[in-house]
Amino acid sequence: MERVLKDVEQDITLVGTVNIHSFFIRKNNITIPDYQRPYVWDKEKIDQLFNDLKNHFFTDNIFQDNTDSYYLGSVLFYKKDNEYQIIDGQQRITTLVLMLKAFGVSGYSEDIFNLNYKSNISHKNIKKNYDYLVSYNGFIKNFFEDILKKLVFTIIITPSEDEAFTFFDSQNNRGVPLSAIDFLKSYHLRELKYSEDLQAVFARKWDSNNKGKFLEYLFDNYLWRNRNWKGKWLEYESKTAILNTFQKNSKKSYVKEVKLYPNAFNTLASNLVFDEQKGVNLQTNSLWLNTKEKDYPFTLRQPIQKGIGFFLYAEKYTALYNHLFVEKADNEFIYFYETIYSNINNYLKGFFKLCSISFYDQFKGEKLYDFALYLDYFLGSIRLGQKAIVAQTIIKILRDQSQNLLDVIDMSYEPQEVFDFLISITDNNLYQNNANENFSGVRGNYYNSVKWYYEKETETMLNKRDWINDRLIRK
Repeated sequence: MERVLKDVEQDITLVGTVNIHSFFIRKNNITIPDYQRPYVWDKEKIDQLFNDLKNHFFTDNIFQDNTDSYYLGSVLFYKKDNEYQIIDGQQRITTLVLMLKAFGVSGYSEDIFNLNYKSNISHKNIKKNYDYLVSYNGFIKNFFEDILKKLVFTIIITPSEDEAFTFFDSQNNRGVPLSAIDFLKSYHLRELKYSEDLQAVFARKWDSNNKGKFLEYLFDNYLWRNRNWKGKWLEYESKTAILNTFQKNSKKSYVKEVKLYPNAFNTLASNLVFDEQKGVNLQTNSLWLNTKEKDYPFTLRQPIQKGIGFFLYAEKYTALYNHLFVEKADNEFIYFYETIYSNINNYLKGFFKLCSISFYDQFKGEKLYDFALYLDYFLGSIRLGQKAIVAQTIIKILRDQSQNLLDVIDMSYEPQEVFDFLISITDNNLYQNNANENFSGVRGNYYNSVKWYYEKETETMLNKRDWINDRLIRK
């Protein structure tokens, strides 16, 4: 270990196998960068490690002194000045440090307990795992000091941060598999390597927004689909597809400058007024110096700039989603959604939300409630016309129409263009053919919820278009 740490000063990337016992004894300024994902190991991961160690070191519950060493994968460090930053391996190192502390193993410097974790998620999991390990009384605890001397891993130390992340992206270690969201966070944070303060700020915001893996849900179900469900060639997302869209195809960054593209959120003026005497007068919009996150001047399908641009894009659509479905800012819209769609088939519910986010993004929420009624007019005909709605149904909905609905929303100048399109693609025969059907199950729930919402419990849905018109007139 001493030779490795000395030679890396010569700007050489070094690889070697290290005994973990020696590693902890000779620890040298090891830190965890702010942009690392949180510590996420749980009891199940620890038990899995214990089972692996038991199978390797024990026979009939008897510890075998002559057993070969047990390989725990590789750990990747980026050497910055006199610090060794863990780029990959913090899950395993943290867990082993917790075992040392919980099992009361002596002879190690207290410095190994000084790794700094800034994420609340890390703090929560560390406490939970430590409490579990303190209460643990299995074979591994009784022989842990002996086992520790036979645990090894490959250590990689590089003086180049870019090279460190090249290793990181290509490795496949034993730890918790990295999601696309983990890769995106690391990739775009390293574009901010010119400012550790910015890295820390965006890392904290990212972790705060990712509670319950929300960002994974947002990128998978809404951001990726809206950007990629175009035309007729449609498919569902994958980890590779998400990384291609938000990592590989992102644009070069310009330090702290983020390029903007024309859209409803960054227009200077909304009207031209002609005066016979003065000529044309430009009516400018209000300028907001402290823009709220949901009003950042981005659009769903715009090019994404690496670094700050990516993080601000993610912040905008986190805030926009929360504005619509968590804060429930539009009363009429959310009441309709919760009455009709909150308990409906997940595929249709997700598509309703996807289209609503797209519409809000295009028109800043103008006539969002009207859109919800017209969208349901179209989706309702499909819901009543099919006994089952599956994942592929949503792609079929977009592919089989004269135009892709998401494309229509994106290319429309006025909300009415979208409404006219939804009316044109709705097969009213599906309402007529099912007018007297005695629906049950999921279709029955939808059927009854719609009639209850429009206060038409004694009628069929044959005149649903008229119900919509009446609602919009009354509004």
